[in-house]
Amino acid sequence: MITMKISIVIPVFNAKEYLERCLDSILSQEYEDYEAIMVNDGSTDGSADICLSYCKKDARFKYIYQENSGPDIARKTGTDASDGEWLLYVDADDHISDKMLATMSETAVESDADIVCCQIVRFNENREWNGSRNTGERIKVLKNKKDIYRAFFVTEELIGTYYAKLIRRSIMDKYDFIKDGLIGEDITAALYMFDKANTIAVISDKLYFYYQNRKSISHAKYSFRHMVSLNNYICLRDEMIQKNEALETRICGYFAGYQMAVATAMGRNGSYEKDAGELLRRDLKDHWESIKKDKKTSVFMKCCILFYNCLPKVFVGLFRILYLLTGR
Repeated sequence: MITMKISIVIPVFNAKEYLERCLDSILSQEYEDYEAIMVNDGSTDGSADICLSYCKKDARFKYIYQENSGPDIARKTGTDASDGEWLLYVDADDHISDKMLATMSETAVESDADIVCCQIVRFNENREWNGSRNTGERIKVLKNKKDIYRAFFVTEELIGTYYAKLIRRSIMDKYDFIKDGLIGEDITAALYMFDKANTIAVISDKLYFYYQNRKSISHAKYSFRHMVSLNNYICLRDEMIQKNEALETRICGYFAGYQMAVATAMGRNGSYEKDAGELLRRDLKDHWESIKKDKKTSVFMKCCILFYNCLPKVFVGLFRILYLLTGR
């Protein structure tokens, strides 16, 4: 029988509406050797009472309170307080299959992997849909960096998230968690993990259920976080190109989509932010030839980038109208 302690870290911020669904899914795990560390990141909606009630139900549930510092610092707090050999990060508005820990721990042992990734089902109030891709193989094992980065950028069998991954603890020991809840924190962490891992196993099982929350920071209006995040995207892209020159076109196309999220955030505000707007415009122009050649970047996205490059203030204004009409 497989015995390896798993530490599940759940950052919690005003998640009362979904939290019980999340914690119930952890409580119902077939695999029993785990601890669940709930880090309350300054919630004001009654999430604390729910967390404490689960501590009374089961001694494996542990509760920590911190002043609001953002989800990444909450993950760091939980990681530092944990003692498992393996880590699993679960967002408080998501939930997991009751077979998740058993299936992923078994795979970790069988494949001698540093990270095990499962498939994701995304859902909201109206529907659900697949959120990740696989080749149809029950288990696909990636053992060199070329295959790992290709699986991330090209085939998209790996995704840029904390969640849906069982991670060997040593991978995260020296990770510098990001402050202030910046957008793109998941991508930064995932690329760090992939760089440190020697072996990654990807399984075809759909074990993580991701709730598409339109209140998330990735759907927020423009703030200073977007400027810092834009710089982060540019640095990440350049670092990835240095490590994977053969994938330069794809990498530029991949990050262009995230960079354009800064423009749409300005549209939600209805104001063009000069510093961020001009940085974005210059960078997209500098990398336009690579973006244009990328086959995985949609024609629609390329048209948006061209439009923004030519008339950034008009683009922001038109997106503002679209946002007011649709709420997106």
